[in-house]
Amino acid sequence: MRKILLNACSKDGSYSLRNGIYLRNGFSIPDPAVLLSDGPILKDSRSVVSGLDSKGLYFIKQYKKNGLWRTLKRILQFPRAYRCLAAAIRLEETGIETPKVLLASRFYLVTEALSFQTVFLTNAPEDTFDFIPAMARMHQAGLSHGDLNLRNIYRHSGKFGLIDLDSARIFVRGLPECERIRELARLISSYLKQTGLQTENASAVIEKSAELYQKETGFNPYGSFLIERVKYLAERRKS
Repeated sequence: MRKILLNACSKDGSYSLRNGIYLRNGFSIPDPAVLLSDGPILKDSRSVVSGLDSKGLYFIKQYKKNGLWRTLKRILQFPRAYRCLAAAIRLEETGIETPKVLLASRFYLVTEALSFQTVFLTNAPEDTFDFIPAMARMHQAGLSHGDLNLRNIYRHSGKFGLIDLDSARIFVRGLPECERIRELARLISSYLKQTGLQTENASAVIEKSAELYQKETGFNPYGSFLIERVKYLAERRKS
């Protein structure tokens, strides 16, 4: 990830780094704390608060410090906002959309807000199968999303996109087969939940998903691991 960020800040790159803050070239971003305080809050959890600015132009995410120990821990770790930026750059390289990151610092991430015309796959689960080739290309580029469910996948102007890259990982030596299967299983289980299809009747869905993935990558993920993983995730979603 560090190499991706370094390349992004090169002479012909899209970002500049100043005082630990990555800024997209050509944009002037106000103080993220001010932006977040002026607009509607969309999420406020133990670790993150996120929302829009008052004009709906920016999406702002603040990673909470949560006491001295967690603050020190975050300082020692590679910041989540930096990881999101690196993943967003890699996604762009594979032809998958994600809201452009405008600012990434240790405790803040600012991206463009999504268009109102954006359709998430929770509202169009039938598009899940069309998304699998895009997911396979992402995997071929060594990138896993980490939380690949329908609420994080959207379609806009005929292209697929992803949000919530906090759990994304980049594998320099390529995505391991077990990671590919886990991510495909998560996608399938999310589809089952959204459509109400029971796991005992999902064999055709699992087989079709595996076939689409193999067609794009040459790797066949179908087998007991995929089937059992889908069942496990589906049961966990019920609890």
